[in-house]
Amino acid sequence: MHPLFIMMAVVALGGALLSVKQRAPEALPWIFAIAALGMIYRFWSVQRDDAAARGEGLIDHEVLRKMRLRDYGSWIKENVRGQDAAVDLIVHSIQRGLELARPGRSLGSFLLVGPTGTGKTFLAQMTAMALWPEKEPVILRMNQFKDPYDLQALLGATGGAETGSLTGALLEDPYRVVLLDEIDKCHPDVLHGLFEALDGGHIRDKASSKMVDFSGCVFFATCNSGAERLRALKAADSATFAARARDALIKDAGFEKAFLARFSEIVLMDALAPIHIAEIACLQIAKQWREQGIEVSYLSPELLARAVALNAEFGEYGVRQLARCLRRLMDPLLDEARKKGSSAVSLGFDPSTGGATLMLAAERR
Repeated sequence: MHPLFIMMAVVALGGALLSVKQRAPEALPWIFAIAALGMIYRFWSVQRDDAAARGEGLIDHEVLRKMRLRDYGSWIKENVRGQDAAVDLIVHSIQRGLELARPGRSLGSFLLVGPTGTGKTFLAQMTAMALWPEKEPVILRMNQFKDPYDLQALLGATGGAETGSLTGALLEDPYRVVLLDEIDKCHPDVLHGLFEALDGGHIRDKASSKMVDFSGCVFFATCNSGAERLRALKAADSATFAARARDALIKDAGFEKAFLARFSEIVLMDALAPIHIAEIACLQIAKQWREQGIEVSYLSPELLARAVALNAEFGEYGVRQLARCLRRLMDPLLDEARKKGSSAVSLGFDPSTGGATLMLAAERR
């Protein structure tokens, strides 16, 4: 504001107050009281805006401390089959993070290590649904950040028009689950840029200059490298496993020790047993057919487990390959069921071929 304008405003205001004093002196105290309240409000609003710019006061940690993720542990296990130990560890750790929620620390950060198709991404998604059912997790495919300059895409570019894909999502809603998928495939400089976020502190979005608070955030990162070494360590106690797991991942995935130290837990999600793959198959089939108005009953998941065990592809690719195989099996049968107007199907097993079969069941009466 120009100094001459301020001086003219002061002179005009002084003249107005002098006139009021001459005509209604009893009004002066009220005028000064109102002016004082206005100044206090203005000071408070400036402080509030500054705090918002620093990312402060956006997260209600008292609300977080009252949340009970442990109540959903059984539900997560029902959906993420065969990974009960991993689910228990993660639920316990996040619950502790919720109870101790405060600025300067995330609710938890987990590096999920294991071969493809073992439910790593799905576990992060189910945890997000249990914590905040109405919100989708922020999923970042880290194999797309292979250049050091890709860090700008995550955190925003100075003077840029768009916020970063990570910082922008948290500025929009600070209560989120963030999944850093295939983190072993991104550039090391990008990993360095994530240090502060994983520590639970604050990062400034370079485009908007706003500070992002990660204290209402849960981080998951997935990694395929190092699973074999970690498998050999899983019989050790938790402290020994954590120490040796970091050494194994430094060798196999090329991570730095300082980066691995940012994670609350390193979790092995090993290849699934055939029975668990069969259970997941049953869930997938039931969901797909139910969406078409057809109920599914099962002869026995154990029989399907035998078929899974005989299929080498399942052992190598896990649930992801199973989903494709089931889709090929089900599409023609689904068409047949629709044509016949069937309301139920049965999952069976062909002992002559060692394969799983889907059979149309008799129409329900």
